[in-house]
Amino acid sequence: MPIAISPQATVLPANTLRFYIHFPRPAEAHFDRDHLWLLDEEEQVVRDPFLVLSHELWSVDGHRLTVLMEPGRIKRGLGTDPAHEPALVVGRTYSLVVTALGRTAGHTFRVSDPVLKAVDETHWRLVSPAMGSLEPAVVHFDRVMDAALCEDEIEVLAPSGEVIQTRTSLAPDGTAARLTPDHPWRAGKHLLVVSERLEDVCGNRLGEALDHDLGAGGPPRAGMIDFTTRSVTTPSSAQAVGSAR
Repeated sequence: MPIAISPQATVLPANTLRFYIHFPRPAEAHFDRDHLWLLDEEEQVVRDPFLVLSHELWSVDGHRLTVLMEPGRIKRGLGTDPAHEPALVVGRTYSLVVTALGRTAGHTFRVSDPVLKAVDETHWRLVSPAMGSLEPAVVHFDRVMDAALCEDEIEVLAPSGEVIQTRTSLAPDGTAARLTPDHPWRAGKHLLVVSERLEDVCGNRLGEALDHDLGAGGPPRAGMIDFTTRSVTTPSSAQAVGSAR
């Protein structure tokens, strides 16, 4: 298996906060930070784009590395110091490249305007699954979301209120999540429950933007969206989220 980089979106906001590097086997002992680069469209190395930590952010199994962008180079109003110049410039193209385990992987993307607003679940669209099926409930986001947090911070409650065991997978471009149940969907109204820890790729949460003016907005919050499983005779179609709490 090759090394994979996420998000895989071909267009990412200028204030993208983190990337994930997925290795086919535990790689902590084989990873060298000097073999991780951000290249501009002329294939020149961008200087110091990443946050340097005393310990790398590895998953428990050693297969996934979290790479954070240097906050001083994605947040507004930190001065004219060259160290605070944007690492990602709107309209330009970059490549994230890593070499480890004797392999090299890269992902190329174009930079769009920064996303400076809090996540708002009322802007999402949801495709309801058919009752009695193992179809996924599909949530279409209005932005690129954080893949790892989508897997951990979204769950579904059955009409009875119990948690439904689901497997969550994010589309490669980060704009849709599929929640596939372990057992067939029941009839009735379900709840998609979103933790206050859920973030988009820019670190924005429900009710709170990462890069916000002091005194503006409120703390991050959880969210809940109602959806009803459909009859097998009802066509599946994306629809605006009708009820959010």
